[in-house]
Amino acid sequence: MGTSAGIRFLRASTRSLLLIVAALLLLAVRWVLSALVLRREQLDRTLRRVLLRAWARFFARVAGIRVEVQGTLPKPPFFLVANHLSYLDMLVLNLLTGCLFVSRGDVKDWPVIGPIARSLHIVFVDRLNIRDTHRANQEIADTLRKGDGIVVFPEGRISVGLAVAPFKSSLIEPAVVLGVPVHCAVLTYRTRPGMPPAGQLVSWWRPEPFLYHLFRLLGYPGVNVMVRFAEEPISGGDRKDLAFRLHTVIAGMYTSPVTSPVPTITRVPTARTE
Repeated sequence: MGTSAGIRFLRASTRSLLLIVAALLLLAVRWVLSALVLRREQLDRTLRRVLLRAWARFFARVAGIRVEVQGTLPKPPFFLVANHLSYLDMLVLNLLTGCLFVSRGDVKDWPVIGPIARSLHIVFVDRLNIRDTHRANQEIADTLRKGDGIVVFPEGRISVGLAVAPFKSSLIEPAVVLGVPVHCAVLTYRTRPGMPPAGQLVSWWRPEPFLYHLFRLLGYPGVNVMVRFAEEPISGGDRKDLAFRLHTVIAGMYTSPVTSPVPTITRVPTARTE
């Protein structure tokens, strides 16, 4: 193992240990306080927001994530949509706004992050299951009615980052039904000098395990993220039309990387034998 690789391994190991200890402490605090605020729903929701935001801030500090903001942050209750480049997106937006978010269903089973997300009532959804989408939409609507902010990633999956993928409209339905205007945010990541580009280090688009990707990310000094909020929210009475308009705004605000994060494969021609 080279010197730089050894430093990255040590850094990632130290950070991982800190995050695991913090996660266990957060869960313990959550369980104790939940017992104390039993049957006091509003107080419990406030507690969830505080704990989730504290976790996001601690994670960002440990992982070396620096956040810059342009525009005005929405105030709860709000419905927010954003482009999706990394699992860090949820952490960054919660750190800024205190929002809850909609996450893919398998996240609830991830080590460390899964138990925290379940205890803080993050909305999970299996997008391939129509019935589950309906259930998730009911939870989103309930979240808004109770005064929380919610963020949805309408692309449906993490993208490579060359462009903003077309939006799926199914999870935008609660905003239409409740007549809630939708806010837009655009996230862009940058790595520091001497590090791999953000598209290769931060974006989790390769078919590799979550923990492997996270451990590699934690081995580097950190990343910078710019979050830009659109000036005005958008309203609409048709979810497909609204999704198209939201995509137009976010795609227009997004700045793609100069080079593709997908490594170029050079094929060396082989000599042909007769």
